[in-house]
Amino acid sequence: MQNYMVLDDKKLQTPFGILGGVDSFSCHPTGELYGVRLSEKNMILTQIGELVPAYTENNRRKNRPSIEFNRQGMVMSVALEQQQEITTPIGELPAERIKFYPGGELHRVFVLDGQLSGFWTEEEERELNVPLTFDLGFSEFRAMINGICFYESGDIKSITLFPGENVVIQTPVGVIETKVGVSLYESGRLKSVEPSNPVMVQTPIGTMAAYDPDQIGINADSNSLSFTEAGRIQSLITCDHSVYVQTEEEQIIKHSPRIKVHPLYDDVLTVSGLKVSFDYDTEEVKIEDQTYPLQTCGFTIEPFQRPGLHCSPADCANCSLCNKSSVK
Repeated sequence: MQNYMVLDDKKLQTPFGILGGVDSFSCHPTGELYGVRLSEKNMILTQIGELVPAYTENNRRKNRPSIEFNRQGMVMSVALEQQQEITTPIGELPAERIKFYPGGELHRVFVLDGQLSGFWTEEEERELNVPLTFDLGFSEFRAMINGICFYESGDIKSITLFPGENVVIQTPVGVIETKVGVSLYESGRLKSVEPSNPVMVQTPIGTMAAYDPDQIGINADSNSLSFTEAGRIQSLITCDHSVYVQTEEEQIIKHSPRIKVHPLYDDVLTVSGLKVSFDYDTEEVKIEDQTYPLQTCGFTIEPFQRPGLHCSPADCANCSLCNKSSVK
């Protein structure tokens, strides 16, 4: 249902007020206002203060609306005209783009919002970033970040690192060098990390190397090594081990990482990790899409040979050789 009014060729009456310098706008499939592109300065008032949506052309920035609305007319996302300091539950932070929950609470803060291309490189984007310091209680680190996600309560949900950044995190299984970032429970306890290299962890079915080469770092909300709020291993992804399961019926079932052709290079093999999850309430383990009771099944962990040259979990140097084997 339409929830806006065109006042003239450059002005819109929206549930959030009047916007001037409207170059174009789009709607949800059901007719409500969705996105607005601006060419004049506007100022909108949000729960985190006054924001100036983008209104000038910039070849570096991503091609997105200046403001995005949900179907109820609340501001869902704002691409800022320039990086500005905003007020967050953890203090002032620089931001170029901001997302909100339906109730107006801060959801995500993106420090930068550049579009990487042949004309704008990751290194040029890095030069605009600045390192920030975080004290999470269980770990403290300083690094450049892509952004932060908050719960509606204002507690940190995840911190996503800038590409190439690595931090050292104290976890329930020891210190782990982490890429991509970390996620937290609303209580502030560690929920998940993304190991920079394969790391050996003890699980209810044996010791395995946790590592996911497919993690591309869009955000750190969900990572390959996760923990329960009590600090036990909840799930992991491994590329270095297979799991043999002996069922109650004496059947032997093997689960292994999957070798596949690289999506971009037909002559290159790569590996998709094997996901293993634990449910301590039901005392079960889920491997891929199959669930087994821990008490009545036997489990054997064996090394999985990745294709081509690769590093072991003990000495992996994150050199990507494991993904450079040619198909014979």
